Amino acid sequence: MSQRITHLDLDRDGKLIHPRTGTPLDADEVPAHIERHLRLDPATTDVFLYVHGWRTKPDDAADAAQRLAALIGDLIDNQPHHYPCLTPFRPRYVAIRWPSRSLPTPKGYRTIRDRAAAMSHPGQAARVLAAILGYYNQHRRTPAPGPPRLKTAGGQYLHAVGHSFGGRFLAHAIAQASTKLPHSPRTLTWNYRSDQYPWTLDSFTTFQMALPHDSFAEAPYSRLLEDNVLNAPVAMTFSPHDRALGRWHRATEEGKEGIGYAGATAPESHLHTLRLQDTGDAYTFPSARLLNVDASHRYRASPARIEGAHSDYFHPESAHLLLSLANQAR
Repeated sequence: MSQRITHLDLDRDGKLIHPRTGTPLDADEVPAHIERHLRLDPATTDVFLYVHGWRTKPDDAADAAQRLAALIGDLIDNQPHHYPCLTPFRPRYVAIRWPSRSLPTPKGYRTIRDRAAAMSHPGQAARVLAAILGYYNQHRRTPAPGPPRLKTAGGQYLHAVGHSFGGRFLAHAIAQASTKLPHSPRTLTWNYRSDQYPWTLDSFTTFQMALPHDSFAEAPYSRLLEDNVLNAPVAMTFSPHDRALGRWHRATEEGKEGIGYAGATAPESHLHTLRLQDTGDAYTFPSARLLNVDASHRYRASPARIEGAHSDYFHPESAHLLLSLANQAR
């Protein structure tokens, strides 16, 4: 199933690139650009914002977003009864593309790691993503308060999905977007509602996150454990078959493995580990802010691939996780 994807491109400084001229936009031009390209159809029920990871060409990023959208569409068409709250379900997909190419070596990994950090601080990547989150919060119809479970409120739900460094970008953006308080109704079922941040982002899933395993114990990532615009857990897949976040990550991050290799390890009071479920099995989401999702049985890839299972997340089980989180947000 082919889905329409809206693409937004960033340069090495994290600035939005004009699609026709190829030149970066000034900060004061960003709101109007987002307004033109992200207009919401009132019939939309769910918006998925996707950010790709390491060593991804622009065409490959577009293909990755399309593959993930197709998996979501196929699964809900084939087993809608597994997601009873997603009725109706009319998704919109937006993909962020950024220059993530390098050699598949520890030096190449460090190059992209440092670029990702520079794009966010002092670059504009996190600000651009925060502006996108802010745009949707201002323009979408917010779900009206209703029964606590099993009823879909009218309005659009917003889901952030990152792969590898894309998850790092999104984490920065969520923290930055939280500096401005939205004014809208509360969510229905997640346990992370806040009077200060009533409603903005309904799920955050990061496949094979390229971030040291203990990063949530300190700023800026610890910000996601406090009241913020994210009213959902951070769901993070991991697999020990991910060599990029095992050996290479240890070589470039002071001996620390990446979250996508063995999961997050701190702070323990916020952690819970669950299995990536088969498409026929339902999820029971615990009351934990950080969810390690063990995908070692599914994310394996070929032993011949130098990065291992780092990009081996295009499976129906991944779409099942996304749809289950979307269903829970109702």
